[in-house]
Amino acid sequence: MTPRAYTLRRRAQTAGATRQRIVDAATEVYRERGVAAATIGAVAERADVSRGTVLHHFGDADGLLGAVLDHVLATVDLPDERVLTEGAPRDQRIREFVRAMGLFYERSNSWWEVFRADMERPVLKAREQEFWASFGRLYGAALGAAAEDRLASTTVGALLHPWMYGQLRFAGLSVEETIEVIADLVVDLVHRHEEVGRSGVAGLAPLG
Repeated sequence: MTPRAYTLRRRAQTAGATRQRIVDAATEVYRERGVAAATIGAVAERADVSRGTVLHHFGDADGLLGAVLDHVLATVDLPDERVLTEGAPRDQRIREFVRAMGLFYERSNSWWEVFRADMERPVLKAREQEFWASFGRLYGAALGAAAEDRLASTTVGALLHPWMYGQLRFAGLSVEETIEVIADLVVDLVHRHEEVGRSGVAGLAPLG
């Protein structure tokens, strides 16, 4: 390795370490104060760098927030189609899907508490849209043809919403109990939907 290449590599490593230190500092400040109160100055002080260094790496507050969100999503491990067993029966795929989402909600819940007051910020809204797009792809892979039906999709989507998961956990159910309850409901609903389709009756049969 030439001296110039070595120098450039060291500079890149140093810059990468500085960038990560700023992201870590911002993460701590967001948790303590919330996003709105997490000024560039506060983050710079926590990271022990200048305000200009933060701006150099991230451009502005939204750029820093976006970098933190990328870091958070990598940490909480957003599920994708790899959580489904290839070639598995649909009911198994549904249960794998529900389980993956339930565990994701558990991992990400504390972050939701940090960001939810600021969800109207464009960078947060963009990440939220990316989450629902990823959710939709996984949902379609798990449910197959049933995912194309409007009523089935709407009802199943409600059962799988983070709010529903949170309500069951708040009511005292364990993680495993909550996952099992939601998975049973989704599987049963899809079966009912299929029965209605075979009978030639429009719409979705009631769950009661």
